[in-house]
Amino acid sequence: MSNMHTNSVLRQGQRGVTLVELMISLLLGLLLTAGVIQVFAGNRFTYAFNEGLSRIQENARFSLDHIAYSARMAGYSGCLSEVAIHNNLDGAENIFRDDIETGIQGHDADGTGTDDIYVAGAVGFPLWTPALPPELNNGAIPGSDVMPGSDVLIVRGLSGNSNSLVSPFNSSTQLITAEPHDFMAGEILVVSDCQKASIFQLTSVTGSGSAVNLEHSDTVGFTPGNDDAAWDAEQDYGLGSEIARLETYAFYVGEDDDGRPALFQLRLARQSGTASSFAAEELVSGIDTMQVRYGLDADNDGAIDDLGLVTADAVAADAWTDVVSVEVTLLARSTDEYGAETDEADYNVGGTTRFDPVDDRRLRQVFSTTIGVRNRLP
Repeated sequence: MSNMHTNSVLRQGQRGVTLVELMISLLLGLLLTAGVIQVFAGNRFTYAFNEGLSRIQENARFSLDHIAYSARMAGYSGCLSEVAIHNNLDGAENIFRDDIETGIQGHDADGTGTDDIYVAGAVGFPLWTPALPPELNNGAIPGSDVMPGSDVLIVRGLSGNSNSLVSPFNSSTQLITAEPHDFMAGEILVVSDCQKASIFQLTSVTGSGSAVNLEHSDTVGFTPGNDDAAWDAEQDYGLGSEIARLETYAFYVGEDDDGRPALFQLRLARQSGTASSFAAEELVSGIDTMQVRYGLDADNDGAIDDLGLVTADAVAADAWTDVVSVEVTLLARSTDEYGAETDEADYNVGGTTRFDPVDDRRLRQVFSTTIGVRNRLP
């Protein structure tokens, strides 16, 4: 009897769960799992959102800093004062490349004026005022086509890194500097003594130490090359003369290899040992548009004129030398799409236009900076 009672008790203790209990357990497990998944999905979306926002801010900050660095140096020719420019490069005058006297110029995209609403991807033949230079939108330079609705900013000047000439300074066919230097044959350089400046292409570097000869011959095969082998007495340089690279940039929004908008620069650079020309370089992706306004000081009183900031189409051809400040505004977007809500908003970009981007699920934000042109400020 005792054994039978014990076995009965053991069987009762080992009894399994009922179907109802099992279903309740499964339901509770599903609810818990759903909660965990919801928390994970929420955290994942929040992380992706914050990462996208951080990338937008990082791209915009880099873009504006890069443009500002170049724009501050616009018109720099070795001195803070205007100098007479001698252009020794061969061929027809290339204003876009060489006009360091003007220094800074812009091109306003049609349809992006005050009170306009520009719709990204709008059908029509894109125009800019004034018209773009031949180096842009002609298809000859890969990546140089400007997206409709984006302004173009052009900056010219000398590199901030310069070398002094050393005695005997120059002859009719070469300039003399000392090491260290990083000049290479094929580069376009400018020498200045604060009275005058000469633009030329470096064709040969000889010597070392305290006497490095920078030659500017008219050797065949260089692009663009030099017009004359020897300079006349008007281009003699002495003590205090500096030599630096000619820098010309065009900033604009173009399409990357995948057809997405990105900020580009068209940069004058040495392409080989015998040639200097323009190449398009992508700076950052995810820039929908760039809008630019200019502050002019026509009366040289140290203040922007009463008109305030104006777009490029409002600047007369002979008034670009009066530009003392530049306002650059970017509409930046995330590289990826998030959530389910479509961005159907239009954005006030630079106070000049309402820009309506492609309706997608990307994050967007407007960024702006105002840059003083150092060589024209009091």
